Amino acid sequence: RWFSKIAKQGEKQQMFFPIVTAYNYYLSVDNITFYSSTEKNKEFQKGFRHLSNTMHFAIPYLFALVCSAVPGALSDAGDIVSVYSADDIPIRLRGGTTNAGRVEVFYNGQWGTICDDGFDIDDATVICRQLGFKNATTAYTNAHFGEGADPIWLSDLACTGTEESLKDCPHGGWGAVNCKHEEDAGVACGGTPSTTELFQTLNDQANALIQQAGIVEGQQTTITTMQQELAQLVANVPTLLQASTLQNSEISQLQQLMGTLDYKVDELNDMAVYPIRLVGGNVSTGRVEVWHDGQWGTVCDDNWDINDAKVVCKQLGYKDAVAAYSQAAFGEGTGPILMDSVGCTGSEPHLSACPHQGWAVHDCKHEEDAGVGCLYQDELGTRAAFSVGWTQGNYYTSGHYIIPFDQVYTNIGNHYSSSTGRFTAPVSGHYFFVFNGYSQYLNTGYYMYIDFMINTSVYKSQWVYEGDPDDTYDTASNSIIVHLDKDDYVSLRIRGGYTLSGYERSTFSGFLLHED
Repeated sequence: RWFSKIAKQGEKQQMFFPIVTAYNYYLSVDNITFYSSTEKNKEFQKGFRHLSNTMHFAIPYLFALVCSAVPGALSDAGDIVSVYSADDIPIRLRGGTTNAGRVEVFYNGQWGTICDDGFDIDDATVICRQLGFKNATTAYTNAHFGEGADPIWLSDLACTGTEESLKDCPHGGWGAVNCKHEEDAGVACGGTPSTTELFQTLNDQANALIQQAGIVEGQQTTITTMQQELAQLVANVPTLLQASTLQNSEISQLQQLMGTLDYKVDELNDMAVYPIRLVGGNVSTGRVEVWHDGQWGTVCDDNWDINDAKVVCKQLGYKDAVAAYSQAAFGEGTGPILMDSVGCTGSEPHLSACPHQGWAVHDCKHEEDAGVGCLYQDELGTRAAFSVGWTQGNYYTSGHYIIPFDQVYTNIGNHYSSSTGRFTAPVSGHYFFVFNGYSQYLNTGYYMYIDFMINTSVYKSQWVYEGDPDDTYDTASNSIIVHLDKDDYVSLRIRGGYTLSGYERSTFSGFLLHED
């Protein structure tokens, strides 16, 4: 009648449904409903003891409470199972006897085994204690009670033997194992607890399950609340979509406005160009000077290169730069040094747009003033022209000799070098060249023999020749139109064993006819 009364009252507040199994088949009670009230637990314990005493039931081996508030945690009848407290790891013994078997733990909704790596008597002691036994007699390895079929949940278990339950023992992590089921661990337990101890364990476990049920109930409440909030969000979706459409339209308008503002800012930046000029050279070369803060100043040659020169020449209206000069090649300036460590890439619209240390911030002297050589342009197109002479007297050479015309009459664009005797094409196109040679003592065998060279190859052999033995001196000339690629260079060579007289009477000239 007492159990009937408890069961009827339990219909009003069912929290979970434990199954209590007593070995030796002295007692089997199913579907007993426990309450969260402490007084009800005491009432159950008192009634259970009274019923056991009056009916002379012997409960010598009440080993386990098989229960859980989580679906799937129920074990088979006859298993030795323990749930010690709300946050304990449920464990059970399989494949053995009433006090020994393969150790399995319940995790993530599924039973699984323990690998025997590092498994010893200390681990077995904690497992047996959690199952309600007083001690462990043996720790088994190598699947002594048969191989399990479920996941291997734990490995490298490292209990000290003093822990109250398995949750307090270090291990390698859930599912972090490198084992096979042939390594499943097992235990043999000893020291059967007294009836009082069993009831105390039963009561503790009931309280633990009540706590678990409360946690589940709280989780269910949270889930319900989240579902309600989600439903509210779903109901608000049309409104949010409408607002989003309006926001996207406003964002698009703002982006267009920002694009317009960016364009106007760029225009203002382009207008803030600081004037520059070339000083000390000619129309397309000279020392670079920039106007800033009401005065002209120079640029230091630290890191000065052809990319900086390109920006200067483009700002001045030239098509390109042909040279970047350093060390005051066009004389030293007298004003302030306004820019240093200029770092143009060559694509900037003007010099002031290039990175530098800051206006008038430098560690230079005017002996480091920078200069440029620009590709000369006018309304007729790109022009490059030179005219040079040779001041050397009678010159005889036993080997081939490039003539270094050292008297420069004109050098538009600075494309002729007297040190190398080369004219370098600034652009691809057709060029015109003319040479007038002068030679003395022809009647004594000092004949003139000139080769026309493009780069290192002879383009025209014996381009100019004079060898009249009846004349004491004579002149000879020739002209030619050739196509040159950009950076090709032209020079004249005295053939070995021949001579040429200078006295500025031997001249060489050339210019660009038409750019490609």
